[in-house]
Amino acid sequence: MSPTSWPSSPPRSPASSPGRTSSWTASSTTSDRPVPEAEPRPPWVAALGVALLMQTVSACLTRVFPVLAPALTQAAGVPEGSIGLLASVGSAGTMAWLVLGNGVMAQLGAVRTLQFGAVLGVAGLLLAVAGSWAALLLASLLIGLGYGPSPPAGSDLLRRHAPARHRSLVFSIKQSGVPLGGAVAGLAVPLLLLGGDWRWACLGIALPALAATLLSEVFRRRIDRPGPARFSLRAALRPAQMAAPFRLLVAQRGLLGVSYVSLAFAVAQGSVFAFLVLYLTARHGFSLAEAGSAFAAMQGVGVAGRILVGWLADRAGSARHVLVMLAFASAAVTALLAAIGPAWPAAAVVGLSALGGIAIASWNGVFMAEVSGMVPEPQVGEATAATTFVTFIGYVLGPALVGACLALGTGYGAAFLAVAALPFTGGLVLLLSRAGPAASQPDR
Repeated sequence: MSPTSWPSSPPRSPASSPGRTSSWTASSTTSDRPVPEAEPRPPWVAALGVALLMQTVSACLTRVFPVLAPALTQAAGVPEGSIGLLASVGSAGTMAWLVLGNGVMAQLGAVRTLQFGAVLGVAGLLLAVAGSWAALLLASLLIGLGYGPSPPAGSDLLRRHAPARHRSLVFSIKQSGVPLGGAVAGLAVPLLLLGGDWRWACLGIALPALAATLLSEVFRRRIDRPGPARFSLRAALRPAQMAAPFRLLVAQRGLLGVSYVSLAFAVAQGSVFAFLVLYLTARHGFSLAEAGSAFAAMQGVGVAGRILVGWLADRAGSARHVLVMLAFASAAVTALLAAIGPAWPAAAVVGLSALGGIAIASWNGVFMAEVSGMVPEPQVGEATAATTFVTFIGYVLGPALVGACLALGTGYGAAFLAVAALPFTGGLVLLLSRAGPAASQPDR
């Protein structure tokens, strides 16, 4: 949007220009020079800002437990492999929201739904302070439930407001909040541990997350659809309302195939995110600060990686081709992580982790943009909920698979190699399948 230009002569009054409203404010008492009104930013900028902020908050909350893994398992008196169960319970919570929450968003609107999810996540982090294994499991469930609104509500906001010709980039910027939140957790949690035990780290993340949630209220009225005057839990939880996303998943050609690919990506990403810090500290003798730096590098590079692959998808005109390349790259880097040994210098591990930020963790925005283009605008929330549900099956299966391998004594190497096979098959599926018809959407 171009800035307002100054005229060469005084503007005509509203009376001399019937049907038009003057674009000038009243001049000051000391000058007759007209003052231009400030033009508002396009609504999609505010929508992207809110979606990115809430995505970052929710992602940060989900990454606290993986970074605190050594301290949590020790405090609860459980084996180190049990951290995979926490990750799986959190993913199950997100899946539960994706089943139940479609009607909630219809009642509350996208922004209020995002806010509600963040409050659930903060409540889970505060509950974790109790320290028992039961409290940690319930806390992980609440944090997972709280993450659930981010994909469908964020996609609903962006599909309504974002320019269609830049859809992959805008969705990828929003999804960069996931590694950005992880980077915040990877850097902040070890620093908070210096000032106290792990409980102080939970509190130190929870309070800023709540403040950011309150900040999003400033933009809600401008970018969100008005909801019903009163919230009806009965209407939100109608069986037909909950089943709608999954009816769409089966009916829309191509959504099931793309959903399998996202499941495969999620197996690799969920496994690496859940176990990287524990893998480096417990198996290879890295300090928590060094392992946290590797985790933060993966998350931080993932921020730029998601934006980069979104830009590439828009330039190439095909999100699908970019997803194929990412699938094979994800398989390769996950396999390389399996080869890490005690002799590897910390710099090499951090570098490989940073590469993983692109290969393993940058696919989500392009995937969501692809899904949003496969259905009409009113069905974007439902399609995103359904495909994200399938994605989170991968987030449950991945950590559970690694945990099972550790329990059987096969070690991290074999576990990561097994995990790497999934995105490889996902890349093959994309190569062998045809894209479904994209929903028509004019440039804006």
